Amino acid sequence: MALTAEDLRDLVALLQAHPEWRKVLWALLASEEVLRMPAELADLRDELAQLRAETERRFTELAEAVRRLSEAFVNHRQEFLAHQAQTNARFAELSASVRALTETVHALTENVHALTGTVRTLTENVHALTGTAHALTENVRTLTETVHALAEAQRRTEESLQRLAEAFVAHRQEFIAHRQEFIAHRQEFLEFRAEADRRFAELAEALRILTERVNRVEARLDRVEARLDRVEVRLDRVERRQEDHSRDLGELKSMRLEALYAEKPAALFRSLLRRAAIVPDARQTEILEEAVADGRITAEEADRAAPLDALVEGFHRREDRRVYLAVEISWQGTTKDVGRAAERAAIFARALGAEVIPVVAAKELTAPARRMARARGVWWLQDGRAFAPQEIPEEGPGEDDVETPT
Repeated sequence: MALTAEDLRDLVALLQAHPEWRKVLWALLASEEVLRMPAELADLRDELAQLRAETERRFTELAEAVRRLSEAFVNHRQEFLAHQAQTNARFAELSASVRALTETVHALTENVHALTGTVRTLTENVHALTGTAHALTENVRTLTETVHALAEAQRRTEESLQRLAEAFVAHRQEFIAHRQEFIAHRQEFLEFRAEADRRFAELAEALRILTERVNRVEARLDRVEARLDRVEVRLDRVERRQEDHSRDLGELKSMRLEALYAEKPAALFRSLLRRAAIVPDARQTEILEEAVADGRITAEEADRAAPLDALVEGFHRREDRRVYLAVEISWQGTTKDVGRAAERAAIFARALGAEVIPVVAAKELTAPARRMARARGVWWLQDGRAFAPQEIPEEGPGEDDVETPT
């Protein structure tokens, strides 16, 4: 059986009454890829959060390691500078001592040369000065002792130089050891720096991969949004088509209802009037024009009252007096139908100078229209059965957003 506009309206009413059915309908209409999209997006967000947390943790560890290495390097450098200053001071002291000893040896050497020249002169004079042999012998002995003393002094000087040289060698070895330790620390720093560069490269690669994945996700989201846009466009076309069908169907039903009331006014209005008859359109126009000419209504009010669906005249069922019905005919009566019936009835009442009862002839009245009819004193005529305003039931369809044709 083909789907009709009435079925669609029933479906919409059911979905509004049962919101939990929308998910089932959506699961039937949407593709599996669209249904999986929320879960995939949630997984991607979780993975992105984990990668971001891991990146921040690695950056924190790397910063802490660089800080510790910087502190160790600064401490070793300060120790090296202090030791270098101490070594330089010792070298300066040793250099001064060596310089002084060199000057002393040089002076002693000059003295030895001078004494040697003196001995040579004395030896040459021995033969000439025989009388002073003992004195010269004594002088030679004295000079010999002096030479021995000078030799002893030179030996002690050489021993001092040896000790200074050994101390210099020891300080030099200590300096070399410190230098090797510094080189080892520098090598460790270079290795750590290489490791840090490698980890930075890994992080950069991870960020690049993450960026590519985010770009792919954004591209997929763009495709999803495009598909959703197309779905929305299709839904809009379906809704517009449904609205057009609903309006066409409502118009056809309303036209059929108007024709039915025009064909059998006495039978359908018997619950309100005796000998009911519809006033022809030409007579309605004359009534409004005469009222405008006499000043009972304005031309604008005449224009608003002219589209009345039916003006019915007859006699009151209980009182023998002529009354009129201002009838708005619609398949489903809404608040607009109730408002038009009340307004047009008031205008025709002033134009005729008689009682005009507002009536909405409809198969059904919406709940808002029922409340408005009770409040404004509008009757409801349903298939020949009349409901006074205070007798209109409160239950009815909740929708009141579709304007039926008049």
